[in-house]
Amino acid sequence: MTAPGGDPIAELSPRQLEVLELLTKGLTNEDVAGVLHVSPATIRTHVAAVLARLGASNRTEAAAMFVAWGARPARITALLRRPAIAVLPLVALDADPRAGVVAGSIGHDLSHLFARWCWFPVISHAGVARPRSIDAGPSDLGQRLGASFLVDGTLSRSTTWRLTVRIDAAATGHCLWTGRYDFPDEQLFAIQDAVCEAIVAAAYPTLIAHAEAVVRRVPHPRDLQAWELAHQGMRLHAAREAASNTRAQALFVAALEREPDLTLAHFGLGLTHYDDVLNQWGAREDACGRLRACAERCLILAPHGSEGHYLFGRFFQAHGDHALAARSLESAIRHNPSFAAAHALLAQTLQLSGRSEEALARMKHATQLSPGSFVAGLATLHFARGEYDESLALVEGALASTPRYPYALALAAAAAYWSGDLPRAGDHARALRSVAPGFTPTSFASSFGARVGPVERIAAALTAIAAAR
Repeated sequence: MTAPGGDPIAELSPRQLEVLELLTKGLTNEDVAGVLHVSPATIRTHVAAVLARLGASNRTEAAAMFVAWGARPARITALLRRPAIAVLPLVALDADPRAGVVAGSIGHDLSHLFARWCWFPVISHAGVARPRSIDAGPSDLGQRLGASFLVDGTLSRSTTWRLTVRIDAAATGHCLWTGRYDFPDEQLFAIQDAVCEAIVAAAYPTLIAHAEAVVRRVPHPRDLQAWELAHQGMRLHAAREAASNTRAQALFVAALEREPDLTLAHFGLGLTHYDDVLNQWGAREDACGRLRACAERCLILAPHGSEGHYLFGRFFQAHGDHALAARSLESAIRHNPSFAAAHALLAQTLQLSGRSEEALARMKHATQLSPGSFVAGLATLHFARGEYDESLALVEGALASTPRYPYALALAAAAAYWSGDLPRAGDHARALRSVAPGFTPTSFASSFGARVGPVERIAAALTAIAAAR
């Protein structure tokens, strides 16, 4: 029996924990037996022991307990110790601009498909863009990214598409698997499934028994043009500029006109509405209402996905409700432990709630999953901890690539002010007024919690800088 106050899941044997993890993924006793190479009768014995140990009345209840347990920082840390896989940006061999867009979008989708298994960390697609441009072999790239397996490939088009994909073991540089696929537009999504299954088989043989069923639980987009429009919108959103954000919204709306149930478009639209709130690019209440609508739509369309939970985290953060934001983001991570952006946002939320050490652990998870990303988020964390010099150095690094990002300019001005560098603070404040003349400290404080220390310090710094002009 478990001692009072103990952790019953942590006290399961390694084999019992393995069985419970497989059950949580929806496998039957027969499926689990096939993966672990034992008899179904043995699995039934393990399942009975697990239910008794947890005090659970059925498999569903036990699975829910495991999912909640698996989202704890210590468990995420353990997950991130497993061999990671990185999908490098696919190379378009044609000069046709559409080939480049489709190649980038396929690479992005493959990363998300792998992450659904949640058995191993998946380096985010954004985190591999810069290392991919470096002329380096698999070993060097693997070391830079913290990945054991590298997925690479090319895309070309004549009368049909030709996709060539390979997977390398980073440590040895050996090619574990390669495949070539010729297909018309309408077969694109089925081909992505086939590539994922083959790569998982090469890297993790124990997953292949259930790989096909897991991938196909989520319905594919039906309209290729809607899918392309949504991916174009995601790329524009990443620029962190008002004009790009507006164009991204138009693309997401166009995608939804073609396919109203496209989760990616609802998710991207929600992100742009949050940025309207964060950067004061639009009417706050209208943007918050649209953000909530996108979050609700994502939960309806993808109840087992992480997108809706993440958007609700953004929504609650925009209302200064850090407790509800943390719960929503923890739910997003439970559904997808490789969701780097959710780890980063949760880190900021926890810091604002006074949970500094846990916040730091979450931010480390985010930066491990997406090297080089979340620089502004990490700068926010340092600012909240009163480490203004570190915050300023980081946020100025972020501004080097996104110089018209209002929130980053506001944070840079505040960090410089509190570190005592008033001329630098004035420079960043002037740049903020130039890009976002309507950005006010009062609106920022009211949006994110006027009684929250770091928010108050940013607002107070911007007010003081404006008064000193």
